[in-house]
Amino acid sequence: MASLNIIRTRTRSLFSPNSHLTMMNVINLCKNKCFSRHVRNRLAVHHPIHRGDHKQVQVPVMSQSTLSNVPQLDIIKRENDEKSEEDASEILRNLSTEDAKKLKIIKLEFEVLGHMNGMVPQTMTDAQWLVAFEKASRHQRLQYYKFLKKKENYVKKEKEKRQQRLHQQRQQQQQEEDKKNDVIPESPQLFSKNSIFMFLRDTTVDKAGNYRLANAMMYGTPLIFDMDYEQFMRDQDCSNLVDQLLMVHGKNRDSMDPFHLIFTSLNPKGKVFPMMEKRLLQGQHFLATVTDRSYLDLFPSEKLVYLSPHAPNALKEVSSDDIYIVGGFIDKAYGKPVSFARAKAQGIRSAKLPLDHFLLWGCGSKNLTLDQMMGILLEQRRSKDWNKAFKEVPIRKMKREDK
Repeated sequence: MASLNIIRTRTRSLFSPNSHLTMMNVINLCKNKCFSRHVRNRLAVHHPIHRGDHKQVQVPVMSQSTLSNVPQLDIIKRENDEKSEEDASEILRNLSTEDAKKLKIIKLEFEVLGHMNGMVPQTMTDAQWLVAFEKASRHQRLQYYKFLKKKENYVKKEKEKRQQRLHQQRQQQQQEEDKKNDVIPESPQLFSKNSIFMFLRDTTVDKAGNYRLANAMMYGTPLIFDMDYEQFMRDQDCSNLVDQLLMVHGKNRDSMDPFHLIFTSLNPKGKVFPMMEKRLLQGQHFLATVTDRSYLDLFPSEKLVYLSPHAPNALKEVSSDDIYIVGGFIDKAYGKPVSFARAKAQGIRSAKLPLDHFLLWGCGSKNLTLDQMMGILLEQRRSKDWNKAFKEVPIRKMKREDK
């Protein structure tokens, strides 16, 4: 505390307008540990030379011989801007015997630190050795080595990042050239050069699926999704509905004999249509029919069969002569038989899947997701076997045999 008072007394005299500010005053003041940020701020603000009043301050001009006799100035300058390699090499070659011995000890200390903790750079230039030589203590040299090590690691990481970006750019350019030239990339992990298997691109598989969907739209069996249930669903249920419809479209496209998907009663100003437009309809390969009209306006009512879990009659098989309707409805928060009531009010047939005849239901409701319904209908129409079709039902809903 006493030393701090001494510094304050010295700085008050230094900050007065009549004082002569010299670089030696600043250096001697900076060497004291009590020279805090507060004192430096006062030095920058209160002295007239920093206020632009240059005429009120008489700064003595130091001669060249005086500057050469002040080693602290050279050290401060070298801390911020290291000398060039030529100057540093010249200085190190002209060291006295005692200074050369000191430099040798510093280099030996550098090697020992490298073996102990590794927080030293791999290489040191003459300019860096000169800065380390002029450090006053071992602690200051260690901090300087750590700084150089961090700087070296940063340069190394930046170089690796540049090389990685160049490698990725070359790969992208090569892939674009291969696509233009229709070159099939080699895959030695999958097939050998003399393999009898044909290499199929993902685009080829997608084209085959889209071809089957286009054929189903012209000649296939329709499958209707009634989308007139927005008033019974929350926003979260509408989002889940669109996610399930996306999986429905994927399963239908992967099938060898897909349905012609028809989404009816879809209100363009409702909640579901913007979500479908964002996730489904923007795709250039979404091959399905979307309309705001009712299914009663598109097909005769005697051919329509509404699939509802509350219907009294069980479906015997998936017939190609009937047109089935699946309610686009997530009824987690609304458990009333809305779809069955609609079918009864419209005077069309209704049916439910024969889950009780082929499955031992465990717990929970017997409602299935739309993608599970899609898988069951596709498999039953293909194999005519309900046991294979009901493999789409998750095992967690089945009753275990040991219970």
